[in-house]
Amino acid sequence: MKLRNDDMDRKEISRTEFIDYGRVELRRQKQRQGIDALKKVIDECLSSKIKLVIAGAAISGLFAIFYDDNGEFFRIKNIPDTNEALHILDKLELSLYDSVESVKENARCSLAASDRYSNIV
Repeated sequence: MKLRNDDMDRKEISRTEFIDYGRVELRRQKQRQGIDALKKVIDECLSSKIKLVIAGAAISGLFAIFYDDNGEFFRIKNIPDTNEALHILDKLELSLYDSVESVKENARCSLAASDRYSNIV
């Protein structure tokens, strides 16, 4: 019986590897905030120095996680949920399926609403 171990084909590993972006180590030194930070990073994305990995909505605003050419993840948070921000994310070929309001509404109906440390507005 042949067991597959370290000699597993690299293509197969990369094809089946799952990345949980909720547990990715983010470089806090590179973290930025707001729409202006998103506008500044767009040129780097278009020149392939930085890749947009995922974007989403949170209670405090939209966020985007990027991967740079040094192999590090960082995020831009507190992006306002405006047409301008959605247009920029769309230009980077990423669409959002949630809004800040829908995330807040879901949070109000969850267990987080009864937590005294929760930031649900």
